[in-house]
Formats: sequence, structure tokens, C-alpha cells
Amino acid sequence: MSREKYSCYEYIIEYDIDFGWYYIIYGTGCPPYDNGEIESEDFFDAEQEARFAVIGHIDLLENGER
Repeated sequence: MSREKYSCYEYIIEYDIDFGWYYIIYGTGCPPYDNGEIESEDFFDAEQEARFAVIGHIDLLENGER
């Protein structure tokens, strides 16, 4: 899948046939994760659920939370 962007973070939503939908946030250049990837800790039943979760996770990162 192609990368999408929310705020200054890029992310992708992917599907694992055994577990379901998940996301990966690319934190390069954005505090607090200047390098690396953050993979969701949960799997989701629907792509839209994963999309809402990644946006919520990015909001937390921007507020100094994990």
C-alpha cells in the first residue's frame, strides 16, 4: 500500500490474512520519534478501524504520549 499522511507523520494501513488490519507509522523527522517505525500493537477487523486508530495514535504522539 502507499503511504498516507496525517499531520507530519506518514503511515500505511496493511492487512495480514491471519490477524487482520494494522498500521505502521513512520516517524522520521517528527518528534518524539525522529527515526524508525511504530507498528500498531493491535489488529483490527476493518480497514477503517485501523485508520481511526492510527490517527488517534498520531494525536497522542503529538501530545507527548505514546
